[in-house]
Amino acid sequence: MFDITYLGRRCFSFIQRHPRLSTIVGLLLVFSLGIWAGRTVELRKITGYFRSYTDPEQSDVTNTIAQGIVHRQILDNGVLTNILAVSADAVDIRPYRALSAGIGTESLVSLARRHKAFAAINGGFFEMVGTFRGESVGALKIDGEWVSEPEQGRAVIGFRTVDGKIETHIDRIVLLLELVLPNGETLRIDGMNRSRGRSELVIYRPHFHAATLTMPDGIEVAVRNGEVTGIYDKQGSSRIPADGYILSASGRRRAELLGHLKQGDVVEIRETVIPERVGDSNLWASFVHIIGGGPLLLRNGVASSTQAYEREGFDQAFHSFWHPRTAIGKKADGTLLFVTITAAKAGVRRGVMLTRLSELFLEWGATDALNLDGGNSSMLVIQDEVVSVKKSDPVKPDAKKPSEQISRGRPTRGSVEGPQQASRDKPTMDGPQQASRDKPTPERARAARNTRPARGNRRIRPMPQQQGRAIADAILIFSKS
Repeated sequence: MFDITYLGRRCFSFIQRHPRLSTIVGLLLVFSLGIWAGRTVELRKITGYFRSYTDPEQSDVTNTIAQGIVHRQILDNGVLTNILAVSADAVDIRPYRALSAGIGTESLVSLARRHKAFAAINGGFFEMVGTFRGESVGALKIDGEWVSEPEQGRAVIGFRTVDGKIETHIDRIVLLLELVLPNGETLRIDGMNRSRGRSELVIYRPHFHAATLTMPDGIEVAVRNGEVTGIYDKQGSSRIPADGYILSASGRRRAELLGHLKQGDVVEIRETVIPERVGDSNLWASFVHIIGGGPLLLRNGVASSTQAYEREGFDQAFHSFWHPRTAIGKKADGTLLFVTITAAKAGVRRGVMLTRLSELFLEWGATDALNLDGGNSSMLVIQDEVVSVKKSDPVKPDAKKPSEQISRGRPTRGSVEGPQQASRDKPTMDGPQQASRDKPTPERARAARNTRPARGNRRIRPMPQQQGRAIADAILIFSKS
């Protein structure tokens, strides 16, 4: 059996016997670790992280930006907290999928502009790599149709409109999906619009993709208007009908599906929401929009424990570290609080622990609250402006250094907005001549590469840091005023 105490004693004994060799080995390990850190971690990110702790600037500004919509921004110790409070009767709220499809990602700014939203905040968790990159990991229901099933037992928030007011509810739910066969028997469906695992039955709807993107190791059944119109065994990646869906099964579920269905059978899908609070099944069935996250932060004014976080599948590294956060809360009068807590400077990971986030929601008067996807996804957009990052002061070009000014539309170190800023500034008389004599700097060479045309008339430009990571879904807010 491995004994850490014994190993420690042996190491200490070795150091006592061979002090010089131990010193050399220790220095080599530190040197190797330094090389690894230098290659994998950008130094500017490390210095920016520690510099954010010493930021002396503090502010607390509250603005009414529309009828029933109030924005409060707090800057303290390098952390930027944004609270968007909206009245239940002043807005329309609904989630949207990136690219209006079941997979793929899109920036929050793009989502907000595309749907002409007044404000937007990032939504739930999603797959970040692979063929199914952008697939929502957790509950997502839009306009009464499920796009993604809940991560069983995790918290979600539901939206519906009653008498012109937004009603919301937060709880942990489970979704029971069943295929009702012609003889009345049912088959359990394991998931929807996601990668099919071993011995699973998954349903794919038209908004997912043109095809199922599955491997040819199972069976797929096409259903149109409730009738089985095709059975494809060992083919994979079947085309999804616009007026139906595909049932895809592998392993033992393949034999189960093949033994119960034939061409021409009439089937249906049964969906049952099972909430944690008993008696709310009909309530959850009435919500036209549902988006998942987790963990549950507050319920009826009582904060969840760290043990409750871990029962939802969130470990200590997630809930007890200062990650950037996105969350949504509800007051007793129905007012909704959309919150992001991020570093004031783009590219720096600063945030808050979930226990502290629960305390903050209580201070702000919330009775219920739910954590959403955080990290690099955390972002709040108001009127096409990213407010979850502190605005930087514009850099003015130095008149004494014409070589650093903007000339002929090419950005240099004096540029703030890159190619767009260059088009607005006028070149100086000696700018082009001086720039041609100077040796190209790395910044100038990199900017030049970013403006080279590629693939026709398109240009390659890096995504600005303040736009964060492209996301899978978001909650969009539309003002009625």
